[in-house]
Amino acid sequence: MRVVKNLVLTFFLLILTACKTSPSVDEDIPNITASGTGASTGSEFDTEVISTADTGPYSDIEVSEYNVQPGEFNFYPRETNGWDETGWSILTPSEDSRLIYVSSSLGDDATAEFYAPRDIGDIENPGAIKPFRSIEAAYANSRAGYPDWILLHGGDTWEVHESIQLNSGRSITERSVITSYGSGEQRPIIKSDAGETFRIWSYKKYIAITDLALYGYKRDPESSDFSGWGLVDESTAIRIYSPKGSVMGTLLVEGNDFNFFSKGISINGGGDVLDVVVRRNTIRNSYSERDHSQGIYATHTSALLEENIFDHNGWYKQQVDTGNEKAEGQANMFNHNTYFAKSFHSKFIRNIFLRSSSIQNKWTASSDSHSNVDSIKSHDLWMEDNVYVGGEIGISAGGNTDHDTGPRWKNITIINNVMLAIGRDRPTNRTLGWNIDATDWEGGLVCGNYILHTDNLLVKNLVGIRLNGHSSNVIIAENTIHGLIAPNPSSKTGAITVNSGPKENIRVSGNNIQLVDSNMRVLLTENVDSIVFEENHYFSDLDGDEWFRSQDVSYGIDQWRSIASDNNSMVGQASFLEPKRTFETYLASVGLSQSIDEFSQLAARQTRINWNRDFTAQAVLDYIRQGYGNMTCTL
Repeated sequence: MRVVKNLVLTFFLLILTACKTSPSVDEDIPNITASGTGASTGSEFDTEVISTADTGPYSDIEVSEYNVQPGEFNFYPRETNGWDETGWSILTPSEDSRLIYVSSSLGDDATAEFYAPRDIGDIENPGAIKPFRSIEAAYANSRAGYPDWILLHGGDTWEVHESIQLNSGRSITERSVITSYGSGEQRPIIKSDAGETFRIWSYKKYIAITDLALYGYKRDPESSDFSGWGLVDESTAIRIYSPKGSVMGTLLVEGNDFNFFSKGISINGGGDVLDVVVRRNTIRNSYSERDHSQGIYATHTSALLEENIFDHNGWYKQQVDTGNEKAEGQANMFNHNTYFAKSFHSKFIRNIFLRSSSIQNKWTASSDSHSNVDSIKSHDLWMEDNVYVGGEIGISAGGNTDHDTGPRWKNITIINNVMLAIGRDRPTNRTLGWNIDATDWEGGLVCGNYILHTDNLLVKNLVGIRLNGHSSNVIIAENTIHGLIAPNPSSKTGAITVNSGPKENIRVSGNNIQLVDSNMRVLLTENVDSIVFEENHYFSDLDGDEWFRSQDVSYGIDQWRSIASDNNSMVGQASFLEPKRTFETYLASVGLSQSIDEFSQLAARQTRINWNRDFTAQAVLDYIRQGYGNMTCTL
């Protein structure tokens, strides 16, 4: 039985988080429009599908032909036999599957054979077989609509110059698979300069991609094969295209390493893509000299991202000046670790997001430009137990086209995440460090998050949690904000900020705001009457009469209690067990140097054979939380 990839979150979510940047002119981030060039050749689905991102609840979408609902991650329930004992997904070939082995070192396309599962005693270690040499020849022997497997020999290397078109499988439990075989710890390496290495085109579904290393070898400036600056072509590791009005999906991407592409994964085309599971991959070093670059870009998508590591995506080098130049892969404000547009029923769990060009998780819900009226464009997004280090913005749920008439997001949840040093490294050379930025939410929860340690005094535009725009029924609770070092108070931001847009039924409760050695304001709000403040714990080294601000007037605690009815919150410095814990001290605690580069490189070598908990978000979360009281969201 072959162990490969992930789950079915039959267990499901119904709150989500969406991200947008501030509406200020100089900091706003324009929308990126995805384009698709492929034409549909016919649909397997009899009914027209309308994007849930535009119409609201998933029950409005007709997917009976497809056998999956948005937000239903349908790869075996965890409670049964979907995972092995270390959390890797299990895939099993069918009786009529073809097992098509490929080895660049031992194969021969002229003499190769494919096999039935009954002919192979151990699929991973098949013994004396006749493998193919080329991936192209192997795929020529696979069948569309069948659960055929392409197995690449671990440690072998292929150069790929044209897109590899992946076939659909038969069903959710009978997928077409491309994976590895062999007893070693090394993945098969696909060195690619194709525009798209793997292409999953119109209406393809039931596909698994597992245990591979995809490497944009001509894009790596440290490689002898490097194309040279000014000559670096765009290249995407996996491109998924769904034509407008269609639905496709049930795709599993697990245990892979994507390195030095312009985009690791791109999902676009305007149709809905459901049941996308991306887990335990490393996606790193995406950059572009010509276009926008992301670790993963997705639109109209319902996806689960779980236990991945995203590092240094969107840039190769720091922005030279203060603009958005792209030469030599400079960081700019258009590039991010993840960029999801008009998404729905998606969940990010236990991922590590490191050193993005700009935003770690960018979510957009852009209104129709011709309508002049806002409507819900993204809904039911959930971010939980993730670790964020560096970049200049942690989670942004807002943009970009906003007519300022109402909400554009619904049911957003951001809980129990750890954010460290957001803004510290200034990739784009801007002076902002925004941790959680939310705009136009209709229903949301920001709870149990740790927002810690931005101490670069050049970072003057500093935000802990900010709620903007037309927002209602939002709870900001039980968050710990500590170590945000502002040299001077801002008239526009505090550790928690609620702007002047229309607000209704907002609660700020149980937060522990500790601004030691900082001149940052504790709270800034323009909507005192629409917010309940209760049971918070406040401290700042700013002059006490400046801690709170509303309607351009600063207040001390006594005046604040009077105008905000904030009568049961505490004032004073809290003590923590180890308030200096950072991602770098975590690395030292597990015997690594304090180098994120080293961490990322070692993490990328992990496979299901040598999986190490030290490289997981859960291990980092445990370490950070122990230093600050082990608080998590209780709501």
